Parts: sequence; C-alpha cells; structure tokens
Amino acid sequence: MRRLWDWVRSLPMWGQVGMAALVVILIAGAIGAIAEPKSNNDDTSVEARADDGTTSTSTTTTSTSTTTTSTTTTSTTTTTSTTTTSPPPPPTTAAPAPPPPPPPPSNCNPNYSGCVPNASDVDCAGGSGNGPAYTGRVDVIGVDVYDLDADHDGVACE
Repeated sequence: MRRLWDWVRSLPMWGQVGMAALVVILIAGAIGAIAEPKSNNDDTSVEARADDGTTSTSTTTTSTSTTTTSTTTTSTTTTTSTTTTSPPPPPTTAAPAPPPPPPPPSNCNPNYSGCVPNASDVDCAGGSGNGPAYTGRVDVIGVDVYDLDADHDGVACE
C-alpha cells in the first residue's frame, strides 16, 4: 500500500486529481450496486389445465440491469478589463495680474493717492491754510486725516 501511495504522490497535480476522481466514481458505483438490487425479477407463473386433467406450470423470469454514467465539466472564465483615461487638458495660462501699485515713498501718507507728506498739518496749495506742508489735487483712499476733501466726494484739493 505504501508503494501505491508513493506512486500517486509522484504524479503531477492533474494526475493526482484524476486518480481521486476515479476513486470517488468507483466508490459511488460500489455504493450504488449495494443499494440497488442486482436484478429486478418479475416471476410470473402460469398454470394451464389440459382437458385430460393434467396440470402444467410455466415460469417466466425478467432481469433488468441499470448503468449509471457520471460526467464532470469544469469551465474557467477569465475577464480582462482595461480602463483608459485621457490626460488632463493643459493648464490654461491666464494673463498675469497687473503688479500692485508701488508703495508710496516712506514720507507719504497712505490715506491718499499720490504723495501727501506726513506732517503736523497739510493744506491745499493755493488755499487759505497755513501749512506747514501743502499738496495739490489727490484722491482720498482711506481716512481724510488732514480734512482736505471739503465736500466729501473722495477728491481732495479740487
């Protein structure tokens, strides 16, 4: 028995699977043969009586045998999926933003466009103020700290 086992183990995998399937089929056949009667006998006896008073008996025997065949089908399905994506569009190049206005010179007040000097008091040039510093027409972009925009329309010294 050990020799048989070593021989089966030396077979390739498909051979081992085939041998196992053969053993299963043989065992199933043996079990089926045990579970079913070997033959199905229908004994029919016929008695015939002749006119001369003698009796004869005739016996008919019918035998039926059954053969079972098993088929194993194995199917393999392989699915391959390919996904293709298009590359992203090239970035759009928007026009560059205009550069920010240059900062006012360090001696200019940031509440006004143009240069209104930082001083203790600034008045409009040609006006009635007494200085000490003077400026021309400018736009107020923050707080009118020197009260140069008399009508509060955002334009000073008009």
